[in-house]
Amino acid sequence: MRIDKICKTCGFDSNGVCGMYTTCKEGEECDDWEASLEYYTEITKKAPWYIKKPYDQCKISYEKFLDLLQQDEQGVGVEINIYDAIEKVYELNSVELAGVLDVSMGVLGYASTQRTIPKRKRQFSSRLHIPESFFDEFLSTQLDALKKCREEFRDCYGDELIEKFKQNGYAAMEAKIEKQNAADKIRNEKYREENQNRYQYKEKTKMYHDLSDDYKSRDYVIAITLKEGDYYGNIFYEYSSGGYGLSVDIMEDILQFIENLDCEEINELNEEGLLNNNIALQADINGKDIHFELRNDAGEKLEKTIPEDELQKYIVGYEMIRCDGRGMKKERRKCGSCENFTPIEGCAKGNCSVRGDIIQRSRIICSHDYVLKADKVLC
Repeated sequence: MRIDKICKTCGFDSNGVCGMYTTCKEGEECDDWEASLEYYTEITKKAPWYIKKPYDQCKISYEKFLDLLQQDEQGVGVEINIYDAIEKVYELNSVELAGVLDVSMGVLGYASTQRTIPKRKRQFSSRLHIPESFFDEFLSTQLDALKKCREEFRDCYGDELIEKFKQNGYAAMEAKIEKQNAADKIRNEKYREENQNRYQYKEKTKMYHDLSDDYKSRDYVIAITLKEGDYYGNIFYEYSSGGYGLSVDIMEDILQFIENLDCEEINELNEEGLLNNNIALQADINGKDIHFELRNDAGEKLEKTIPEDELQKYIVGYEMIRCDGRGMKKERRKCGSCENFTPIEGCAKGNCSVRGDIIQRSRIICSHDYVLKADKVLC
């Protein structure tokens, strides 16, 4: 693709008037040429795929992009990642290519981004009918040779077997995802067992409702109370907000959360370890009923099994029980409220134990070493 560095395609040109020179060099290449927006859009859209792709992925600069276009127009080979070239010419995506090569996505990823070790060069070369030297360096001028390799590959294996290779890649990817999901499920279950008492928010009466402007946002916890007789328990709804109190929007979100809490949703949240509650809320294997347990003040347990759409009947209240500030605003991080600062009597200065210096407490806004004093914690 040729780059026309002329007035017509230049960003400095305005209706035939040059913004750099008193006379317009119409039809002549100019050293001060800069692509106009329209021409920039055109060349970035029409550039050869092996130059356009690394530029779109921010792997090369705009200057390098222009240099490669000029180099390509002059017939000088542009270096291409061989795996990008294979995917383009052989018409395969990365999952299908892994299946064709009979390797995992991890092996293919390492070869593509790092290097192709000798063992893999021999393996890939044999399967794809590609010279091993292509894995050391591959240029745009060799694309026609790669197309001939593709035809040899197709003649050797045939469409049916190649399709089987591709499906093997998808099957391996699905198996990996299933294995990862199973591992995540075990890890989440183990985490819940180890931390089942950690997030139960037993000291809810000690919540300080902070209405100050000290924080960028706050983490809130709402206790949704279920009750039957003297037996009770909670589902905990957690969210972050820059606002205050139980607003109409927040209450709508909470009510929607409860409305959506059917067997399928309970299973999904439990598998991800995101259903925080102290009632052992679970879905029945029949997909229609849910199980939970309530306790009275004596610790006695009441086990319940109800249809999934009757949970709302047991809910008697919504109460905010936690309000934790997140990200103290910069103007609030002053020395006077910092654990590392010791005031000097009789003046506005003090010792900073982190900086090892005497500083003016009213003027410093600490962005690195600030630790809020325990008696200043609001939530």
